[in-house]
Amino acid sequence: MNGIDSINQLLGFGLKFSLTSPVPPRVIALDGPTSVQVGESVTYAATVNEEDADPPLSYQWRFGDGNTGSGLTASHTYNEPGTYTVSFTASNDVGEASESLTVEVAPLPQPAQITSVNASPNPADAGETVRFSSNVQGDSPVSQEWDFGDGSTAMGESPTHTYEEPGEYTARLQASNDAGGDSRTVTVQVNRALSEICTTVSELNSAFFENNSSTLTDEARSSLQENTDVLSECPNLSVRIEAFAAPSERNPQSLSEDRAEAVADFYEGNGVPEDRIEASGQGQVEGVTSKKGGTRQYRRADSIPEQEGGGM
Repeated sequence: MNGIDSINQLLGFGLKFSLTSPVPPRVIALDGPTSVQVGESVTYAATVNEEDADPPLSYQWRFGDGNTGSGLTASHTYNEPGTYTVSFTASNDVGEASESLTVEVAPLPQPAQITSVNASPNPADAGETVRFSSNVQGDSPVSQEWDFGDGSTAMGESPTHTYEEPGEYTARLQASNDAGGDSRTVTVQVNRALSEICTTVSELNSAFFENNSSTLTDEARSSLQENTDVLSECPNLSVRIEAFAAPSERNPQSLSEDRAEAVADFYEGNGVPEDRIEASGQGQVEGVTSKKGGTRQYRRADSIPEQEGGGM
C-alpha cells in the first residue's frame, strides 16, 4: 500500500483535522460611575470576549491611587478627592487588552459651621447702632439668619440692629446649607443712653474740711452727694480724689490721706463702685491754688471726673 492509499484509508474512517489561530482577549465594555464622593464605595465591571478567547484569562484593575483589584468586577473606595484613571487589563498566553475611564472624586459636603460671631460696639447704649458679624465656613450657598433677642430678626452676613431699651440680650445666628447647619450666640449688653453731662462734665464739687480734721461736714456731704448723683447717672465716669492739707496743719501728709479716704468712703457708701474710685493724699499744698476761700482753700479734697479710657 502506497502513501496515497494510506491517506485515503484514513479519510475513509472519517477522521477530520481543524487548524485555528489562537485568540487574545478583547475588552468589549467598561462600566462604572465617573463621578463619586470621598468615602463612597463604587463598583466597576468589565465585559470581555470570554467565549472565544483562549483560556486561561486573568483580569486586573488599577484604580489610580495605588490600589488594585481582580476579577471582572471590583469595588473600591477613594479616600482623597481628585481625578483618577481606572484601568482594566485582560490577559492570556496570547496577549492582553486594556481599557480605562476617568473618575472625578469630590470632597465630602461641608455643612455650614460658625467659627465666630461678634457684635460691635458691645456694650452699646440704647439707641446706638450695633453691627453683627460672623465667620461661617462650609459649601456655598450658606443662609444666615439672625435673631437679635428682642423680637427682631434679619438675614445676611453683617446686619445692623438698634436696641431701644437697656438690658442684656442674647443674639443668635443660624447658618445653614444643603449639607447641614450650625448655631451660635453672642450676648449684647445694652446700657442706658448717657445724658449730655456724662460726656461734658469737667469738674465736680470739692469737699472742704475744718482745721486739722478729716471729718466730713454737712456742707461737704451735700457737695459730695451732688457728685454722687452725677457718678450714678454716668457709668462711663470714674473719679480721682486728691486731698490736701494747709501749711499750718499737723501731719499734713497723713491728714490729706485721711481726707481722701473719707471722701472715698462716702462715695462707696452711696453706691459708687470701688473700682471707679481712686484716692490719694497730696500732703501740704505747695504754691498758690486756684481755689478761693482763704486758708480754707487748702483744707480740701478735689473730685476729678475721668472718662473711661482717659481723663477729662
